[in-house]
Amino acid sequence: MKLAEPRDPTLPSTEPSARLPDSVEQSPPGITVDRGGTEPPASEISSLTRFLVAPPDALFRLNSVVCQVWLVQLHKRTQQRYVQTTGGLRPALQTGYAWRSFSTFFEPLTAIELVRLFENLLRFASYEEFGPPRSFFLAYAPLAFEHDMYGAYIGPGVWTPPSGPQKAAQRVRRTLQRWCDWLEALTHFQVHRDQFPGSESGEVDKAIILLWPLLKQHHWTYADLLTLLRSWPGAPVAFASDEEFSSYCRNVLGLYCQRLRSHRPQGRLYGQAVAERLLRFLPTVS
Repeated sequence: MKLAEPRDPTLPSTEPSARLPDSVEQSPPGITVDRGGTEPPASEISSLTRFLVAPPDALFRLNSVVCQVWLVQLHKRTQQRYVQTTGGLRPALQTGYAWRSFSTFFEPLTAIELVRLFENLLRFASYEEFGPPRSFFLAYAPLAFEHDMYGAYIGPGVWTPPSGPQKAAQRVRRTLQRWCDWLEALTHFQVHRDQFPGSESGEVDKAIILLWPLLKQHHWTYADLLTLLRSWPGAPVAFASDEEFSSYCRNVLGLYCQRLRSHRPQGRLYGQAVAERLLRFLPTVS
């Protein structure tokens, strides 16, 4: 089943125009989940069925439920890997699992279905006073920082006529994939924080974990990241060498990088402006 579109053929068409909204509609989801373990009456099941297929709010609510189930699974999987060791080494984290699992929860979608899903996730993220939506909100911030620099994701110019609907849909997919990368990093941090509460290296650990998507995107090395952290006034960085830092990333944080040192010329890293902006944003991340 494609979870981005109602399937009742008797319902009137609600096909939106191929553009993103200028603002996100603000109305509470109103989702109630019965945990009592008893089967609801047939009349309630019928009402629930009508609720789930009645556009447009039903589609938003369905997408909201599914993305919360997906987020719980992502957190559980990260937590399981965090307590595992293989030969004394922590299994690798932030390997792209979030996008792979997200793609299984939401089957291949048409261009308009992708747009609908993205709109619903943006609306879901707007309820940031609640836990799961706040995770989506916090993970969207660095994605927005990246778009401001690269113009590669959702933002001004996405739906201009010359780009065409197909290219616009590709950009929506690319944005969803990158959003998943940042959600995977955020989940990693949340699990790490719960495993090591009150750690003296907490702020540095947060910075390393949440900057990792930039390291992977721009092929930084451990040494590149360490140099960036040493210029950050947010917290003292106690690593004496690149080797000590790389060992800590692998063995404590489960973050693996192929190269230890960079051969690029001295100067600012590509993506460093995004990293610096993200570092200033870190105090709001919890």
